[in-house]
Amino acid sequence: MLHVEHDHQKTCKSPAQFNSAVKRCLLHTVRRAPRARVMADHEKEGIRLRGERSAGSRSTRQKSQDALGADADRAERGFLSNLVVSAYLRRPLLSISLSYPAIFALGFGCSLSYYGYLRPEQLPDPLRERARVASNTFFRAFDEMMSSDTVDSLLRTTSRMKEVLDLQALSNATLGFTDIVKNRTSLGVKDYLPDWQVPAISQVLGKSERVGIRMAREGKVAKHPVIMVPGIITTGLELWDGEDCIKNYFRQRIWGTTTMLQAMVRDPDCWVRHMSLNTTTGLDPLQQPHFNRTIRVRPSQGFESADFFIGGYWLWGLMIESLADVGYDQNSMYMASYDWRLSFEDMERRDWYFTKLMQQIETLVKMNREKAAIVAHSMGGNLFHYFMQWVTHNVHPNWVHNHVHSVILISSPLLGLPKAYFSLLTGDNRDFATMGTFSAVVNHYFGSKTRRSLWRSCSSLSMIMPIGGNAVWGQQVTGMPLVQAQGKNLTVEEAYDLLASARHVPRDLQRIEAWLLQGIRASTPIEARAEHQRKDTTWGNALATVLPFAPQMKMYALYGVGVSTEYTGALEASGDDVQRPKYGIDREAHAPNAGFLLGDGDYSCPVLSLGFMCTKGWRNEARNPARIPCTVREYKDKPGPKGVMSGSLRGGPSSGDHVDILGNEELLEDLISLVVGGRLGTRVVSDLAETAARWNDG
Repeated sequence: MLHVEHDHQKTCKSPAQFNSAVKRCLLHTVRRAPRARVMADHEKEGIRLRGERSAGSRSTRQKSQDALGADADRAERGFLSNLVVSAYLRRPLLSISLSYPAIFALGFGCSLSYYGYLRPEQLPDPLRERARVASNTFFRAFDEMMSSDTVDSLLRTTSRMKEVLDLQALSNATLGFTDIVKNRTSLGVKDYLPDWQVPAISQVLGKSERVGIRMAREGKVAKHPVIMVPGIITTGLELWDGEDCIKNYFRQRIWGTTTMLQAMVRDPDCWVRHMSLNTTTGLDPLQQPHFNRTIRVRPSQGFESADFFIGGYWLWGLMIESLADVGYDQNSMYMASYDWRLSFEDMERRDWYFTKLMQQIETLVKMNREKAAIVAHSMGGNLFHYFMQWVTHNVHPNWVHNHVHSVILISSPLLGLPKAYFSLLTGDNRDFATMGTFSAVVNHYFGSKTRRSLWRSCSSLSMIMPIGGNAVWGQQVTGMPLVQAQGKNLTVEEAYDLLASARHVPRDLQRIEAWLLQGIRASTPIEARAEHQRKDTTWGNALATVLPFAPQMKMYALYGVGVSTEYTGALEASGDDVQRPKYGIDREAHAPNAGFLLGDGDYSCPVLSLGFMCTKGWRNEARNPARIPCTVREYKDKPGPKGVMSGSLRGGPSSGDHVDILGNEELLEDLISLVVGGRLGTRVVSDLAETAARWNDG
């Protein structure tokens, strides 16, 4: 859609390594955003560029300078939002629900960046005027769209945009760039504008009637109080104390919402320092330059902490809405938000998270006179498994039996996932490796060493590394090695040793040495009983721990399948571990998957990690002495129309994607049935049983 072949010296001053003009364009979209936005808003300030040039009055120039200062902050937000959407459209990381406004971000937004970073005198007056008019309406509409916090309001905004935007002005401004570089620029916006149709809500969410409303009409009513435990990176993080470079974001989110994007681009180094934890303690780092106070970033609280991530990108929002339809409210459901950067142990040490979670469950159980239903997504399932160990050992052996009716695991990688391993070892994973052009932009601001350092400071990521060693993740079970290096298939133990071994543990991982050398490598409860180990070393390992004695409790594993998921990564020696990580992803291997071999899963988690424990692991009485039943229910991915012209960039109401499954209508219906007192049968549509049969659970 966007093809630019400008002469580098005339139009762009990007780093030499970006040999693509498109990459240069995206970089300058961020770097020169304030200037672009100020030009776009000159009409609002009553300042005509042409008039300023001809009159040259001191007062007019002063007004222009005032406008520059006042609008710089808004400029960063507008153009950065444009950049993020443009890049994600090409290879969606979050598959954001931005509907048709994305047309402008992709086709027209980047062209406007030229208007921002080319010196004004280089542009012909007619073109400058067309671009000014178009960009003014574009940014007003785009900012309004980015403020939409629900899918409904997003669609309403889309409809308003169609009414207020001057489509002819957009088309004229876009085509006008051929005045500068004749026959060498194709922007494609004109081709899309005639086909622009505002989608109905049913195109985005599926059926017009919500699942909860339909089930309420069928007589379903709230029963068991619901405790929701979100996954990694899905809880918003707020700034409570920080350095001067970020103090103006006090109690605003620097993870989640558009303020994250503002802080990230305004000062990338500052943002990284505040998102990182101390690599020695795993807790809050000290503020620079005096090192006499700590940076305090804390998790947002309430349903708002994890209902939407940014703009119209929902997380738990549709599930909360469906539960409310059958009678749930803040007196019968609770979002157990947490700082997902911390190790599970440090969540209790710093925030008393498990103590507060225990008290909240006890309160809701008492209020509703029913045991609680735990609904945990992604890493939230691993976290709640750890909590059951903690409360059993530290509070009372029967606490789980007395307070928990059911544990519903949604897309929980109880045995870890390769993505976490590669992120900690190289700073990269499949998401980044397949981003194409946008990876160059990210790499410019956050190089692989910076990304790896940030991930290594977040101890939580190690808690979802592949667990169980060769016994579970070996090639004899999965049919694929976890790691390939220099043309050799490594055993899982050899892969572990590349990250941390008995001979050498990197300094920034030494605080979690016991977990890396013992915790993740155990595959049976017997191994976990070695006298030299701390009792909590293996609490995060479902293979090496024993479920609480709760014979009346029920467990469920609900997850999507049929989505290509990374299993194997090809490594190359790419750095000295000083300037760059020692190992990187060999992106020339396994084309077109940029260095990865793929298998079945939900895009993030392989099937074995999602279903092995229910299918086989917890049928072993050494792990499950109470014989707690665990039911597997798989949801075959059935993606709906996806793309800017279809009305949605999400997977649709039958998606099996790792995150989109939170809005899967069938899963929502099954979930409501469980929490109101119903039951659910087993359904396996993958090769889970055949794969589990190859697992020698000795």
